[in-house]
Amino acid sequence: MKKIYIVIAALMLSAGSFAQTADSLLKRQMELERDFNPTLLDADKINSLPALREPVVQKANTNYSSWAGRTTPPLEIALPRPGNIMTDIPFSTKKGYLSFSVGNYANMDGAFGYRLVENEKNNLTFSFLHNSTNGDIKYIQSVDAKTNKAYFMDNEGRLGYRHRAEALTFNIDLSYLHSLFNYYGNRFDHPALYEDENQRLGVLDTKISIASHESELLNYRGYINFRNFSTEFGELLNSEGIKGNEVNAMVGFDKPFGDAESKLGIDGKIFTTFYNGDLDNYYLMSASPYITFGTPNSYARLGADVLFQTAAGTRARVAPNVKLQWAVTEHSSLYANVHGGFSNNTFLEMMQESRYIRPYGTVKPSYSIIDLDAGAKIGEVSGFRFDIFGGFKKTEDEHFLILDGYDVVEGGESDAHKEVLNPVYGDLSHAHIGGMIQTNIWAPLDVSVRLKKNFYSLDRVTLDEAEINDPKAYNKPGFEVDIRAAFTLTDFLKLTANYYFAGDRWSYYDGANAQMDNINDLNAGALYQINDAFSIHLRANNLLSQKYDIWYGHPAQGINASGGFTFRF
Repeated sequence: MKKIYIVIAALMLSAGSFAQTADSLLKRQMELERDFNPTLLDADKINSLPALREPVVQKANTNYSSWAGRTTPPLEIALPRPGNIMTDIPFSTKKGYLSFSVGNYANMDGAFGYRLVENEKNNLTFSFLHNSTNGDIKYIQSVDAKTNKAYFMDNEGRLGYRHRAEALTFNIDLSYLHSLFNYYGNRFDHPALYEDENQRLGVLDTKISIASHESELLNYRGYINFRNFSTEFGELLNSEGIKGNEVNAMVGFDKPFGDAESKLGIDGKIFTTFYNGDLDNYYLMSASPYITFGTPNSYARLGADVLFQTAAGTRARVAPNVKLQWAVTEHSSLYANVHGGFSNNTFLEMMQESRYIRPYGTVKPSYSIIDLDAGAKIGEVSGFRFDIFGGFKKTEDEHFLILDGYDVVEGGESDAHKEVLNPVYGDLSHAHIGGMIQTNIWAPLDVSVRLKKNFYSLDRVTLDEAEINDPKAYNKPGFEVDIRAAFTLTDFLKLTANYYFAGDRWSYYDGANAQMDNINDLNAGALYQINDAFSIHLRANNLLSQKYDIWYGHPAQGINASGGFTFRF
């Protein structure tokens, strides 16, 4: 193995508590792409929005990383956070904050938040997030055009209001996301269809929710979430982009019985889409009865989801919904989660998975017959925590996104290449095993190591209704390693480092399987607190200067670094 020399060139400390900064431009963009309602935690600037209340130091306890699912990176890699020892004061007494950082590739991160109203019954907050890049990235494949500029900019404003009445808590959240990006994928020497024109995505998100305070009689909760969205162009630059609305509503009731941890309940949900044009709308209705019993450390939730779906046909299914945990000792437990059901794969959900999904047409919904995740969390050895896990998932109509070489448009004398990702469908069986170990036997150093091995089996994989021979689980890694470390030098200085490896990755291009380069992503950072209100930071990403694609034909940035400040007021 090659020797790695890392030089950490700047300092920063976040006031009050330490939060791991994003590890690369790719990771930073994912924080916003993953969900269209980023929070302050997603910005990785502070632990929570400041609150005017008396600080209370929590008793030290250990939490484990819950990231044990599949890795299907969109433009960027989703790195899990390690378990950590929580001994810091978990909030700030200041009302607002401003954070900004800038680096090469024109990478910029910014966040602003302020608590406008804070009293016993009412809470009104405002936040604004910015994330952008505008730099040339080199293609991995041998093509005439070696580089292309990858442009991306997200701006999102959010207003949140919470009212606590005697019997219930009432919340209203309103946000708007304005996103611009270009389809920078490899054209493989074809003329570009979208010619690096900036696509626009706008999402207006409104959510109203209520939840009763816990009682021994009857508890209730519910919400209605409305999202309106639009894009600028569709299959061609002069064609109208997809527009539409999503409505998601839920109502739930539970009745405690016996002890405080035992409940009998039911949740009902309705989700539907309304697209413009000739796209098929989607409708899903579910009822989920359940019973829970046990203690906070040992409990069982036994239930099922009764599902009714319409999307190019009508389907009714019943899926298990079970959660189990058994505390073997005071610090160790066994757990199992058994679930299943539909993945809607609506247009907005696919835009969260990757902005580079084709901007015309929708992706078929998939159905998981079973989704099992089980393991053991062990904390009996002083200074060490272990998580051994495994699972199995069987899914019908699973989608895999690829850059399809056959998807071209007649453009006069030559073919114009659609530099977008298209779905390949297949029935997937996915098993995984793995483990994580975390240690802080030397208090200033907290280290976690996580390994995961994936096993895939596919059947009836089709592209444009034509079956693919020797299919692979495209863009899903066969083996993953994640190592993360945080080192507290002084009360004012903390250093971080993390390494992520993903191997055995495949894609499909021009009628054949294409093996993708391994991901070797090494990152480091430093945080330094100047005073109670002001701190500075620096982070360096892809220190090994590795060349790899996130999606086939969509390369990651090379070595990049950024620095900035956080100001609390």
